[in-house]
Amino acid sequence: MKFHMKSGDTSFIGMANPDTYRSFVDEDWELEGLLRHFGDEMKDGHLLVCQMTEEGIEHSWKVDVRVDGESPAGPYLRRAEGFLEVTEGSLYLVDYDCLTMAAQFEDEEIPDRNCSQYRIELENGRYRVEIVQFYDVDQDKRIGTEECDLIIHLTPSDSAVPAERVFWCTYCS
Repeated sequence: MKFHMKSGDTSFIGMANPDTYRSFVDEDWELEGLLRHFGDEMKDGHLLVCQMTEEGIEHSWKVDVRVDGESPAGPYLRRAEGFLEVTEGSLYLVDYDCLTMAAQFEDEEIPDRNCSQYRIELENGRYRVEIVQFYDVDQDKRIGTEECDLIIHLTPSDSAVPAERVFWCTYCS
């Protein structure tokens, strides 16, 4: 499944289970608390989030979501791994706008109108999720494939290791 995340704030992007992710944080959340909340939800397999840029550069990310098969081959810029639980047959790609609006307002949902187009249909169960980035937006440099900027590879797994915090986060302690 190929997606082009071309609108919204893409400085952070992720994948979420809208049925289990507890999105609301506080009307006056602060970044440190929001990142801690993301990390807690990542540990539980409800959400995975990546910081895509250190410079705050928005980019129209070309994302290739793959189910089963082999792990993406190198070379690549960087790689991360976690797990997600699918409970209602789908996950969604989400951007920073979607995540922060839902964190601030209890009546906002994941996915928002923009991210609802990034639906990934899957069988219910636990998935090992491997995220491989090929394009460095800060340096305008590509390592590896030209076909996409990011591959998200999902494999059914009962033994997936939980992520502890936002991937590649320069703000996390």
